[in-house]
Amino acid sequence: MTDSHDTTVREVRDFYGRRYRVGESDRILLGRSRSWMLGLPWAAMLAISLFQYGYGVSLPTLVEDNGWSVWQAFGVLGLWVVLQAVGSPLGGWLYQRLRVRLAVPMLIGAACCLIALVTLAHSGDLVIVLLGYSVLGGLGAGLVYMTCIATVTEWFPERLASRVAMVGAAFGYGAIPFVVVAGYGLDPANRTAVLDATAVVVFGVVAVCGLLMRKPPRNWWPEQIDPQRWAVDRRLNRSIPHNRPATRPYPPLAALRSGMLPMMFVVVVLTAAMALFDIAYLAGTAYTLNLPATTLVAAMGALAASNGIGRAVTSSLADRIGRRGTLGLSLLVGGAAQFGLLAAAANDNHPAALVCFAALAGAGTGAGYSLLVSLVRDWFGDDATVPNYGIVYSGKAVGAVTGIVLAGLVVTSPDSVVPFVVAGCLGLLGAALTRWMRQPRPALVRLPSTLPADRL
Repeated sequence: MTDSHDTTVREVRDFYGRRYRVGESDRILLGRSRSWMLGLPWAAMLAISLFQYGYGVSLPTLVEDNGWSVWQAFGVLGLWVVLQAVGSPLGGWLYQRLRVRLAVPMLIGAACCLIALVTLAHSGDLVIVLLGYSVLGGLGAGLVYMTCIATVTEWFPERLASRVAMVGAAFGYGAIPFVVVAGYGLDPANRTAVLDATAVVVFGVVAVCGLLMRKPPRNWWPEQIDPQRWAVDRRLNRSIPHNRPATRPYPPLAALRSGMLPMMFVVVVLTAAMALFDIAYLAGTAYTLNLPATTLVAAMGALAASNGIGRAVTSSLADRIGRRGTLGLSLLVGGAAQFGLLAAAANDNHPAALVCFAALAGAGTGAGYSLLVSLVRDWFGDDATVPNYGIVYSGKAVGAVTGIVLAGLVVTSPDSVVPFVVAGCLGLLGAALTRWMRQPRPALVRLPSTLPADRL
């Protein structure tokens, strides 16, 4: 990517001092519309989405066929989530060091995902599954996840919230086809064939997307929008009244010293704890209480679908009431849903109640991840969005362990109430924590009432 294609390429600054590279169209850089850089990450996220929710639906079959305990099955899921959360910052680190093509992290991720599913298909040995599915599969999914998020972040800087939400949503609802197949059709007799076929599809989709994905030049901005006006004109950028941009860039160390990045990390810990509690609880309860396949598929499908849809809905709401406020509201909904699941459990896991509160829980817990991408950029600046979000997202590793332990306590002690209460209180704590979160502002910046003609 050089400037030889277009002599008008230049760098401009907005009112806040942020740099923009303007003059190059997406078609000059890619040979096609940048919508490809939305569709390809979306497809890759769809492909890897089955590792969380799909595993949950497959858990009864795996426990029966492999002779595992519920705790051992939970351990496989828990370690996968930990490595997926650890692999995401690694994906961000690799993304920043690549120049144009993104094949390296995506192909590595595709190969790891292939090995993970083939391992699960052919082995019942716990150690081998932990190494193949949890460690390699988690790292591979983390690489793909962060590469996709980073790609969308840089190609759609003026529509970051909605586009990241769209791609992130695929990580939720993309699992639904496999949830249905595994819930109704997976059994010890066809387990190898189903998982091998799934492995080939996942590898093919992620690999093809990785070969076609590209990153734009640093600070690239779409030529049809004036970035200087976009930064201050509420008619062009409706999120301005509630989501003011950073006054200066905050690299990771500065963001950590501000105190706000650690608070975001804690919010992810609390969010992930609720999310993994819900997945593991539904899967474990379906096995121990021998729930009908229809109930498990409906509840897990509702959890996955609402997780994705919630991200899209809250991205639009955040423009109207602010990302911090929307984040607090989503955590409040997710926390309240845990008490709803407790009520459903007390009512012998009534199918309608279980599905309803699973949907509510998915909507509340899923929204936080996509909102935090935009919040990290708004508070700490464009240049450090990827590494700062990688640090924040790694909190999922801590939350996953907490959530799965809570679910294990419920599954092994069916009359236990405390884990539901703890999970619900984690959501309420997260909602309260957002009230103390404040955008770092080293100096007062006042928006001008009018802009000079040469800035328009």
